[in-house]
Amino acid sequence: MRQFDFYEFTGILVPGATVLAGVLLLVPDFIKPESIKDVSVGGLGLFIVVAYVLGHLVQAVGNGVESVWWKLWGGMPTDWLRTKPDCVLAPSQLTALEKAIKGRLGLDGLQIAHSTAGQWYAVTRQVYAEVAGAGRAARIDVFNGNYGLNRGIGAGLLVVLVIALINWPVNWTFAGGVTAALALAIYRMHRFARHYAREVFVQFLQLPAREFNKENKQ
Repeated sequence: MRQFDFYEFTGILVPGATVLAGVLLLVPDFIKPESIKDVSVGGLGLFIVVAYVLGHLVQAVGNGVESVWWKLWGGMPTDWLRTKPDCVLAPSQLTALEKAIKGRLGLDGLQIAHSTAGQWYAVTRQVYAEVAGAGRAARIDVFNGNYGLNRGIGAGLLVVLVIALINWPVNWTFAGGVTAALALAIYRMHRFARHYAREVFVQFLQLPAREFNKENKQ
């Protein structure tokens, strides 16, 4: 059996396991005890299979949560450089970033404030690719992984909350606890998204100055 990578674990297995654990707490007979007697720590047991399948389905909920949440905030933090840059970088950093993008990526006509959402998204992907190519993406990937983890947990908890509210009689103590956990997951998701955005651009600014002019010297 192949090993699950970090993103499969945080983005699929953990959210799926969250939903499955919630279902088992609310509906104990969902999986009979004798059905899971062969589940082992190192094997692909029934719990892992169900959690993996649920995790893929929960990702659809996560996409919806992400879309609604960032619309309320005027876009994702990487997009804030167009609309409210002071929330991500200092004014001097923003000026330096625009110069660095023009010099390193050859985007001479770029004006961040006047870019469309689609144009700026493409630029941020190119910025990340440059940082990753320079071997400076380790912290960025950690923030991205934790963002995905908390998004998945939040989506899973939302599903559990819905199930708790339609499972009559409602266990309000359980529902309240899930709601609090959901709020914490969304808060952490938001926080890591801001860290990710700031780290991408700060790391890009830290690339050696000689690299910015390499293409121009050829």
